[in-house]
Amino acid sequence: MEQRIEKKFVFLPGDQRKLDLLIIEGFFKKLYKNRRVNSIYYDTHDLDCLWDNINGFSNRDKYRVRWYDEINNSEVFFEKKKKINQVTQKNKISLGKFKNQDQLNNFLESKDFENETFNITTLNLIKTLNVSYSRDYYIDNREKLRITLDKKITTHKNFDRKFNSNFVNLDHNILEFKYLNEDSRYIREKIHNLNFNLRNQKFSKYVHSFLLLGEIGLH
Repeated sequence: MEQRIEKKFVFLPGDQRKLDLLIIEGFFKKLYKNRRVNSIYYDTHDLDCLWDNINGFSNRDKYRVRWYDEINNSEVFFEKKKKINQVTQKNKISLGKFKNQDQLNNFLESKDFENETFNITTLNLIKTLNVSYSRDYYIDNREKLRITLDKKITTHKNFDRKFNSNFVNLDHNILEFKYLNEDSRYIREKIHNLNFNLRNQKFSKYVHSFLLLGEIGLH
């Protein structure tokens, strides 16, 4: 199971210059090509995952189905993401490859999906909403600090339509630092030397999407 520290920083779209300077001055290089991240979030009927996050509980879980770019025979994963204080644990399994959105949707409604996810959770989960965004990946010159930049974040709740249609936009860009706990001292020194004086803050795409859809009457 993967374990790491994650710290998030929220930017507006007009702050791109600050991010560009961080990448240049921090000696970051591209780790992967940019890709579109697509997630279907799951929760209990009482929305326990949502409320645990909103209430700031230090031990909380998140469940999602995820794939990258267009489905088109891409591999799809089911993930459980657990946050315990500062440490994030992620456990995921492959659900296989799917030709299109309809084939995936049919699978997610089947008993096979429940059987596949049983080793990760025994909770009775339901779909809550969809989130999609463009992600850039970088790593520093000592390969200890990974950063991701998520832009063009969109959400919707209509599971019967094509995944990339009828979205509502979240007006945020999310920068995330990801590193091992053993590298914390190095990361603190690097951030200090970069004069990166912004405070990290909690930002859940799941929670913000849920609240935004509620504000416009889609929940």
